[in-house]
Amino acid sequence: MKRDNNRLSGHYRAMYKLIYESGKISKQDIAMKMNLSLPTVTQTLHQLMEDEQIVTDGKFTSSVGRRAVVYSPNNERAYAVGLELFANHVTATLVNVLYEDLGSTTINLPFKIEEGYFQQLGDWVREFISAQSISLDKVVGVGIGIQGLISADGKKVLYGKILNCTGLTSSQFERAIGIPVTLFHDADCVALAEQNQSHNQEDAIYLSIGEHLGTAIVINNQIYTGEKGRSGTMEHITLNSKTGHKCYCGRRGCLETYSSLSALLRENETIEGFMDHLKQKDQETVQRWRDYLTNLAEVINNLHMFTDNRLVIAGVLARYLDDGAIEFINKRIKSITAFPEDQPYVERGTAQSRPVSFGATLPIIKSVLDNI
Repeated sequence: MKRDNNRLSGHYRAMYKLIYESGKISKQDIAMKMNLSLPTVTQTLHQLMEDEQIVTDGKFTSSVGRRAVVYSPNNERAYAVGLELFANHVTATLVNVLYEDLGSTTINLPFKIEEGYFQQLGDWVREFISAQSISLDKVVGVGIGIQGLISADGKKVLYGKILNCTGLTSSQFERAIGIPVTLFHDADCVALAEQNQSHNQEDAIYLSIGEHLGTAIVINNQIYTGEKGRSGTMEHITLNSKTGHKCYCGRRGCLETYSSLSALLRENETIEGFMDHLKQKDQETVQRWRDYLTNLAEVINNLHMFTDNRLVIAGVLARYLDDGAIEFINKRIKSITAFPEDQPYVERGTAQSRPVSFGATLPIIKSVLDNI
């Protein structure tokens, strides 16, 4: 829709932002907070409603006088879908313009760079959207979290050793899904989800620990990617290149081989099974857990030297870390660090449910809001 000059004025954007952040607000409060006349507020509200950016949401209660109309952001204005691609399955999450998680689903679908795979994935995504009673044209984008390095424009996988998908492009998904697609590094998605759910905007290193280790650096509330998108891939810092365990990258002794769940679990062992044995105080399991947390503390201590910021343990492992494990890590760090640590800096992540697929929606919704 073509906007007139007033729509492009600061009033339009600023008023939407105020309504969005307030959740519910009256015309009178808008006028007071923005120092505008009621006719100007009324005109701009009319334009916002015409553009379906806001809705009226009943009236405020009042014991005296006329009750004021409630204005709220239109949570049905736009949606985004986030996908997390694994070797054998895909998880989808649907989010609205208020960043509200509206639901998720998972499909067992072995990853293949074949037309049949993309077509089946596209059909499934559209069915998921339809099941939520949402029109396809309301979904402004699909974000896909992938275990690999992604180009700055989100259009191509630059390095995808885990899924053997180097060179994969967003257009291969777009043709099948019928919605614009942006690719993201899965560890970046986790970091964004953590920033969103914890409401902590401080700089941080995020360790996304699942089957593999993923890392991300957030500075000034932005993912720091570096010149070619490889910054933050600290999982491939090498501690022991000669006799360390073999990493999927081909080298030995990467941080991945010390602190991923693959470094903790044995073949065909699940994290749930491991934790069950740990609760039963199985001696061998307890020792393996202590050894793993000791190695994790060493890894964290090394990474902290780079940025001297808080460090958040996120991903699958965050669901299983209790206060005792965090305390063990912090005590170990304090005993080995080269510099005095007056305060512990290791935190447990709060985004413990589908952080990759949820995080993959956030830049898409942010782009919508930034362009109002």
